Amino acid sequence: MSVGTASTPAAARLVRRRPWFETPRERYAFTLVWGGIAALVVWYFFFGPRANYDYNWRWHLVWQYRKFLLWGVGTTLYIFAWSVGFSLALGIFCGIARTTDVRWVRAIATGYVEVFRNIPLLVQMWWAYFGLQQIINTAINDPFGLRILIPSTFACILALSLYTGAYMGEVVRSGIRSIPRGQWEAARSTGLTRVQTWRHVVLPQALVIVIPPMASEVLNIVKNSAIAMTIAITDLMFYSQKIEEETFAGFEAYTAGTLLFLLLTLAVVGVIYLAQRAFGLRVRSSA
Repeated sequence: MSVGTASTPAAARLVRRRPWFETPRERYAFTLVWGGIAALVVWYFFFGPRANYDYNWRWHLVWQYRKFLLWGVGTTLYIFAWSVGFSLALGIFCGIARTTDVRWVRAIATGYVEVFRNIPLLVQMWWAYFGLQQIINTAINDPFGLRILIPSTFACILALSLYTGAYMGEVVRSGIRSIPRGQWEAARSTGLTRVQTWRHVVLPQALVIVIPPMASEVLNIVKNSAIAMTIAITDLMFYSQKIEEETFAGFEAYTAGTLLFLLLTLAVVGVIYLAQRAFGLRVRSSA
């Protein structure tokens, strides 16, 4: 049996399926703690000291402006979907490049990671929107009399992808480094080429190992997309602010936006969990 055909069972042995909670006691503790916190928040704002404040709760305004919130959710999901695809591709290629023996490829990948990982996302997003447009104006628009504009959505996806891809590259690199050197040597001794070794032996195991940290980076895309409102993208955060400006119901508007962001992240977690269950990719716990 070749190393290539044996790699899939070997990777499968590294993972297992398991429920959301390890034991019934853990489930009980989770329900008790978070259920108690939720009950305390509801009591405080609706029946406790906050209920005596002279404030007119206007939750019905959130329902009246539900169309804006749904538009914002749609824009956020659109940005999220494209950013996940590009950042995953960048992360995988960067992780491979940082572990290759070709020095100039490794140097380029290292430079990319160090630059985009150490610059704040807000700065990168502004530069992608304003700075890139200025470069295009100087190099193309002004000399040739053209009018090429950088859409704000494109700038946001570009900045999010480059920023998250740098972190994902480090995650993938750590997964590749965790593969024992003996598997590389065994694969080469059986006649597999370098590309076949990467495809059939190293990457199937490394990508399984890095599922938890990679899932965290995917969730960060949803949360970091809230910065998109700074470059006039009509996402969920933008419409929450718009509702507050029109109704002066800031608490209700931002609470609705916060809960929708929470639902989006929980939905992403659920999709990742179902995908792991469907493919049998659940990282084995230390226990």
